[in-house]
Amino acid sequence: MPTYLGVDIGTQSSKGVLVGGDGTVLARAQVEHATSHPAPGHVEHDAEGVWWHDLVHLTRELGGTPDAVGVSGIGPVLLPADADGRPLRPAILYGVDTRATREVAELTGRFGAAEILRRGGTPLSSQAVGPKLAWLRRHEPEVWERTAMLLMASSYLVHRLTGEYVLDQHSASQCDPLHDLDAADWAHDLADEVAPGLELPRLAWSTEVAGHVTARAAAETGLREGTPVTAGTIDAWAEAASVGVAGPGDTMVMYGTTMFLVQTAEGPPATRRCGRPAGSPRAPSRRRPGWPPEARSPRGCATSSAVTTGR
Repeated sequence: MPTYLGVDIGTQSSKGVLVGGDGTVLARAQVEHATSHPAPGHVEHDAEGVWWHDLVHLTRELGGTPDAVGVSGIGPVLLPADADGRPLRPAILYGVDTRATREVAELTGRFGAAEILRRGGTPLSSQAVGPKLAWLRRHEPEVWERTAMLLMASSYLVHRLTGEYVLDQHSASQCDPLHDLDAADWAHDLADEVAPGLELPRLAWSTEVAGHVTARAAAETGLREGTPVTAGTIDAWAEAASVGVAGPGDTMVMYGTTMFLVQTAEGPPATRRCGRPAGSPRAPSRRRPGWPPEARSPRGCATSSAVTTGR
C-alpha cells in the first residue's frame, strides 16, 4: 500500500502525519517552535531554524519511505531569498504582522480600492504581501537589492526539497495587489510597480507535482531521492479541503493562533469570474483584530472573517 507524508508549519508548532493510500493514519508527530516579536507589530519566523528544522525533525521522527510528500504552512508570509533560495532575513508573517500599515494606505491610494478589489478580489490589509514588499523596499533596501525570490512557508519547503521555485495559486491570491484572479496569473503590471525587477515564482495548483526530492534533500531528511512533492498551499486551504469545504454553503470555523471562518459561495458565474475551478473556496483571511468580517465578496467568490486569538 502506498504511503504519503504531510507536513504543516504552524505559528507555534509544526505537525507531520504519515498516511496510507486508504487515508489511514499510520503515524503522527509534532514539534513546537518559537515566534519572534522584534518590534511592536512585527511577527517573524526563522525559515531555516523553524521551517526547515521542523520538516527535517518530523520526517526523521516519522520515518518510512513515503511515495509522495505534501506541505502546507502559515500564510501568506513574506520570505525574501537570494537567487539560491537562501533567506535574507526572517520571514514576515501573515496578518498578525502589522508593520506595513502605511504601505497598505499608500498602495490603496495609488491603485484605487475598487481596482484592487476588481483585480485581486480582496482589499489590502495587513494580510496582503504586496504592502510588505513595499515596506521591505523602503526600510531594508540592502535586503531588497539582494532579493531574487518571494517565498512562503510551503514554497520554501518545496524549494528546499526539490530546487523548484513555485507557488500555488491559492497562496498567490493573497499576494495582493500582485495577483489577478481572472487570469489566474500574476498581475504583472501592478507587480512591476510594487516589486520592480523581482522574478515571481511560477504558479501551480496545490495538488500538482512541483518537483522531486533532490539527493541533497534526501540526505538531510531521510526521504527517498526522486519522491514527488506537490506544490502545497497555505495551511487553511488544506484544512478547508480536509473537512470537505467544497460545495456552495460549506463552511469551516477554525480555532488556532487565529480563528477564522471560510465559506464557499454558490454560483458558476462567480467562480468563473474568480478564475479557478468551480467549488474551490476563496482564500481565507487572517486579519488583525478589529477588522470587520467580510460579507460575500462583490465578486461572489466566498465569505471569510478572522480574529487573532493569541500569539
